[in-house]
Amino acid sequence: MKPATKLTVVTAALHGWAAFQTEWKVFFNSYAVVAGDGVVLVDPTQPEPAALKELEALGELSAIVLTNAHHCRDADWFRKHYEIQIYAHEQAAVDCDTKIDVPVVDGEQLPGGLRAIFLPGVSASEMALLAPGGIMLIGDAILNTPGKGLELLPDQFIADKKLARQSLQKLLEFEFEVLTFGHGEPLAAGGKLALANFLKLHRPTRS
Repeated sequence: MKPATKLTVVTAALHGWAAFQTEWKVFFNSYAVVAGDGVVLVDPTQPEPAALKELEALGELSAIVLTNAHHCRDADWFRKHYEIQIYAHEQAAVDCDTKIDVPVVDGEQLPGGLRAIFLPGVSASEMALLAPGGIMLIGDAILNTPGKGLELLPDQFIADKKLARQSLQKLLEFEFEVLTFGHGEPLAAGGKLALANFLKLHRPTRS
């Protein structure tokens, strides 16, 4: 894993960084949601020291939230280093290598004003996070692939493609402009429209 060397500004309330997984040749995205009660880390990897200082400068790190059991990454390091808790879906503990401090249920309000939105069909513990300021954070439910745009996870990594599409559809009930992904560049504007167009284009056909 090649750690991130810098943070990028998505919005004033959202900063991101990406570590490169050398074996799989894919970037692992992490995000920091800046809120009144502190900075919430989403799916964090440990960046280089200079980038870590940038992260600390955003404010007091208050919590860690995982979008699914497979995004434990360096959450345990952050927990121990900053003495903060890890939040994840209640089913994440089964598959996660890291201890989950606070199990989360669908619709629950989390630190930073985040709202948990369970996405069955992707994995047993997949959830999106709605953050204040019109920000929707997605883990593995959708990829933003260079040259291809939005894509569902490949078949071998997704539990139920039809159910996953239905789960993603309910995200359109919320208002957001910013859309982020566990893998792929975030959309700083037009995120809801992009998701709506993707789901419309990939609507299952009736036989």
